[in-house]
Amino acid sequence: MAGFDYTRPTNDSPDSTGSGGPIPVPPTQVFGDGLEAAVSFATTEHFTLQTARVATVSEANGRASIYLAALSSNLIALAFIGQMSRLGAAFYAFALILLPVLAFVGVVTFQRLVQSSIEDIAYAQRVARLRAFYLDVAPGLEEFLLVVRGPRAEAPLHHESLRPSARQLALTTAGMVAVVNSVVIGACAGLAVAVVPIGSLGVALAAGAIAGAATLSTQRRHQRQATDAYTPEGIDRAATFVPATEHKEQPL
Repeated sequence: MAGFDYTRPTNDSPDSTGSGGPIPVPPTQVFGDGLEAAVSFATTEHFTLQTARVATVSEANGRASIYLAALSSNLIALAFIGQMSRLGAAFYAFALILLPVLAFVGVVTFQRLVQSSIEDIAYAQRVARLRAFYLDVAPGLEEFLLVVRGPRAEAPLHHESLRPSARQLALTTAGMVAVVNSVVIGACAGLAVAVVPIGSLGVALAAGAIAGAATLSTQRRHQRQATDAYTPEGIDRAATFVPATEHKEQPL
């Protein structure tokens, strides 16, 4: 990220390094008298990106809290219904209406949490680019700022996959919600099998375990694929753009 690759001189150029590669152009030469305004714009963008990162974290925490609160309150309601009906038909009817709704809320919450985590990564990368600009303008700041260089630092900027481990994905808020979703969907499947007269307790438990494991595997795969497919352009396409104003010629 260091330097501005605005020119690509040839080997015959006096500014060439002899290898035909681009020569970093000093920011003072690129922006000229507008360097002070460019730094001001970059600082404002930095603040905006940091605010956007905070918003993604707040949204993720809020969505997860709403889902877990709804799940907790509905489980308490299920317990009361089970007590009053002595696990009769009313309990199964109430559970088979309530649990699918909770499963739907959990699935959409999980998908949005995955999107929020990817957006947070995109904002962090944009902040890193602005930090590189600050260092180009004032190289003396490198002593006071944490700077990561080399192929590992450049990989995300070249759209290479971040490839977090399976354990790291499980530690995220989306990974936690995925586990809870699997339990809810497994419980719903088990209760649905238990309603069938021929279904024994063992069959219901087996059906619930299979449904829960399949749900967890599907959500893990979705989270992995979404993370691997991330590109900055994908985030930009999801953003809101203001179309350019067309200037029409006025009749004389």
